[in-house]
Amino acid sequence: MRIKPFLSLLLFSLFTSISFAQNLKFGKFSQEEIDLKEVDFEPGADAVVLAEVSFNSFTGGVLGSDIHRRVKILKESGKDNANVKLQFYAKDKIEDIVRLNAHTVNFDGPNMSITKLEKEDFFEADLGNGWKEVRFSLKNVQQGSILEYSYTKISKSVSFLDPWIFHNDIPTLRSTYTISIPSYFNYRYLPQGEKTIACNFVKGDGLYEWTVTDLNSVKPEPMMTNYADYFEKISFQLAGYAFINSGSYGGESGYKDTYGTWQELTKFIVGLEKFAQYMKPQGSQKDYFVIPIKQDQAELEKAKEIYAWVQKSISYNERDGNFPSQTLKSLIETKKGSRPDMNLMLMAALKANGITAYPLMISSKGNGHSRLVDTPFLDQFDQLIVFAKVDGKDYYLDVTNPARPFGYLPLRFHANHGYIMLEEGSGLIPLQITHRSGISQIVSIKPNAENRLVFETNLRFTDYDALTRINEEKPVADTLKAELLGKEAALLVKDFTFSQKSEPRKQLDTKFVVEAEAMDADMQFIKPFTFMRWDENPFQSTTRTFPVDFLYTFSDNYSAQIQIPEGYELDDYPEAVKLTIPTGSAVFTYDITPLSNQVNINVTIALKSSLIYPDIYPDLKYFMEILTSKLQEPVVLKKVANP
Repeated sequence: MRIKPFLSLLLFSLFTSISFAQNLKFGKFSQEEIDLKEVDFEPGADAVVLAEVSFNSFTGGVLGSDIHRRVKILKESGKDNANVKLQFYAKDKIEDIVRLNAHTVNFDGPNMSITKLEKEDFFEADLGNGWKEVRFSLKNVQQGSILEYSYTKISKSVSFLDPWIFHNDIPTLRSTYTISIPSYFNYRYLPQGEKTIACNFVKGDGLYEWTVTDLNSVKPEPMMTNYADYFEKISFQLAGYAFINSGSYGGESGYKDTYGTWQELTKFIVGLEKFAQYMKPQGSQKDYFVIPIKQDQAELEKAKEIYAWVQKSISYNERDGNFPSQTLKSLIETKKGSRPDMNLMLMAALKANGITAYPLMISSKGNGHSRLVDTPFLDQFDQLIVFAKVDGKDYYLDVTNPARPFGYLPLRFHANHGYIMLEEGSGLIPLQITHRSGISQIVSIKPNAENRLVFETNLRFTDYDALTRINEEKPVADTLKAELLGKEAALLVKDFTFSQKSEPRKQLDTKFVVEAEAMDADMQFIKPFTFMRWDENPFQSTTRTFPVDFLYTFSDNYSAQIQIPEGYELDDYPEAVKLTIPTGSAVFTYDITPLSNQVNINVTIALKSSLIYPDIYPDLKYFMEILTSKLQEPVVLKKVANP
C-alpha cells in the first residue's frame, strides 16, 4: 500500500439521531475467514485482524461504545496477540469497561471447538493517575485459531470522543466505526488518511459510518518513529449542544456552541485559574519578573538573558502537555515545573520586560496529527511553547533544556503550524523554523616521515547537527569522540580536540588525526572521508508504508585533498556523479579532480525537504544506495615500477 501526501484534512458537523444493527456476529465465521492462511498484501504477517467494529451511541450525556474484534493467528509467532489490554480512565467513574466476552475458536476440518473465558479470567490493574486496565489472555491458542472478544466502554466524557484508529500492529482486513448522534449534540469530526477521507460515511437518518479495508501492519521502518501522525483514523470534538433549563419558568431551552471560534477557545483557556496567573501576573508575582538585566540593551540580547534566567531559575520535571500543571505562585515557590509551566513563565518574563510574547500550542511529531485544521479543534494539540517577536523577527521558544540555546526547538516540535493565543485574532499561524544545519568536513591526506598516510580531519557541525551531537552543556572529549566516530574508530584517533559555541549560531568544531599503517604494499586503497552521515544505506526494504522523516533539512559539504606519496602513482578513482530524486528534495554531487601529484574530491549532500513520502521511496532508496556506496569507494594508488 502506498500513502501519498494525502493529508488535506476535512472537518464537518454531524447533527442528528438514529438506530443501528451490527453485522459482525459473535462466533459466526465466513468460509473465507476459516480458510485464510496468508494476507495477500502482507505475505509475511503472523496474524491478521479479520474484522473489527466500534458502534457508538448516546444515552443522555453518556456514550456507550460497543467494540468487537476478531483476529486470526497465521503463524506460531503470532500467538502473542492472545494477550489483550484495555485501558480506561476510572477516576470519578468517568469511564468503565463492561460486558466482556472472549473466546478462542479452533477448526478441525468441519468441526469447530470453542474455548471461552470465564469471569475470573479477566483482571483489572491500577495504572495510577486515575487510569486502569483490563487484562486477559485467550486460551488454547494455536496456528489457525480465530480469537474473538467484545466489550462495552462507557464514558461520561463527551467533549472529546476517543479517536478510532483503523491501523493495528498487524494487518487489518476490515475496520468499521459507526456513530449515532442524538439531536441534542452536534459534533465536528476530523478524518485522517486517504482511505478514511474517501469513505462514503453518511448512511442516512443520522447514521455515520467509516469502513477502511486492507491496511498494512504498523511495523518499524528506518527514519520513522512518528507512526501515529499517519494512521488512518477518525476524531470527534463537541461543537455544540441543545439544553433545557428546567429551573426556569416554562423550561427555557436553547442551543449553545462550544468554542465556535478560535477567539472563544482562547478566552476560555486564558480564563482558567492556572493559566490566568501567567497571562497577567499580579502583586508579588509581577515583581518577581523585575530581573537584573540592562533595559537599554538590544532587544535580542535582553530576550536571551531572560531565557537564560528562566533556565537557571526553574528545573524541568520531565512532564509535557499544553496546559500548566500549577499556578505561577506555586512554580515560583517550588522552582520546578512542567514544560507548559516553564514556557508560560518565560512568556510572562518576556512580557514584563517589554518583549512581545504569546502562548503557542503545537502538535508535536507522534501526537497523531500530521496536519492541522483551521477550526478550534483543541484535541489537535499536545504541547505548549512560546511565540516571541524580537527585533521584528519571529522566534519559537522552549526553555526546558539548559543545553538548548535561545531560538532552537526539540526536533519533534518542528511543526508547520501552531495555535497562537492573542488578545484578538487568535488562530492558526504558519511556523517558519529557519536554520542552517549541516556538516562540513575537510580532510588532508599526506605521508609523514615514517612513510604512513596521515588523515588530518576538521569537522564542523552547525545548528541542529551540532545540537543532536551534544547531549550536555559540558561534554567530555572521550565521550564525544566515541559518539561521533564509534568506539572502535575512536581508538585509532589521535590529538582529538573540540570546541563549541552558541553565538551567532550553535556550532561544534572538532579536529583529529588518524594514522594509517606503513605503506609497503604495491597497491594502496584510500577511503578519503573519516566521517560520514550514513555508513550504509538505511533503506533496505523494497516497499514503504509510512513517510521517511529525516527530522530536519541540512546541507553537507565534504572535501578531501590526497597528496600522492613519492614512489606511487594514481591508478584508479571514483567517477564523478550528480544525482537528484524526482521531487528535487535531495541532491548529491561527487566531483573528483586528479592532478599530477594530488587528488581533490568535493562532495555535497543537500536535503531540502525533511519528509519524503512513500510514493517516491524507491527513488530515495536508489539515491541513498548510490550516495553511501560512492562515499565508500577508494582512490587507488600503485607503486611506480622504476621510480
